[in-house]
Amino acid sequence: MLLNAPIRRPSLATVLAATLACGGAGTEPAPRPDPEPEPEPPPAAATTATYRVVFEATWSASTHPTNFPGGAHFSPLIGAVHDEDATFWAPEGAATPGIESMAETGSTSALTNEIQAEIPDNALAVVNGSGIRSPGARTIQAVTLREDFPLVTLVTMIAPSPDWFVGVSGLSLRDAAGNWIEELEVVLYPYDAGTDSGPSYNSANDDTQPREPIHSLRGVNPFSDEPIGTFTFTRTDA
Repeated sequence: MLLNAPIRRPSLATVLAATLACGGAGTEPAPRPDPEPEPEPPPAAATTATYRVVFEATWSASTHPTNFPGGAHFSPLIGAVHDEDATFWAPEGAATPGIESMAETGSTSALTNEIQAEIPDNALAVVNGSGIRSPGARTIQAVTLREDFPLVTLVTMIAPSPDWFVGVSGLSLRDAAGNWIEELEVVLYPYDAGTDSGPSYNSANDDTQPREPIHSLRGVNPFSDEPIGTFTFTRTDA
């Protein structure tokens, strides 16, 4: 037995090698998974939209045979792009002088003045289109709306008539989610402006006293239950 044999201590490199060999790598933290990618935000809704408007007039002797008049036609189209604070006509409402003039004579000047009086606060623009024989069709090529002016009003006189017309009032071209509608067809029925009491197409002027509210003539003589025509709004800038 060698009592005085030197004690050999392992070198630092040897200790480190043994530690790694015994699984020292297992003490490293587990790798973290890559984070889920952030979903892309939905595209922002367009602030403007442009529409082509087609008026297809179907009023004829075959759809409304009772005393259908010669020379049946519609006066020039007139209307507005506007917001909810402007109303130019409404069922069961009173006709303005502009609506009265349009419905009785086909003139657009008074209604144009009423619309222009709402620009720029509550209306964006006047909408115009030419008149047509019926049956027939007419197109307004470009009507531009804005997110703060998303409504359309558009009317035309049924001619000849005492005070009868067709149209839409405050029609929104945005859906419930706030998106612009790509295409919308509106079926049109006749209205009485409540300002003239003539009972037939060619009645002489007979002012209604007191004035009546604007009301539907669908199915009321001389009209049948058939539509007068349609407005089709088709977005063209999508």
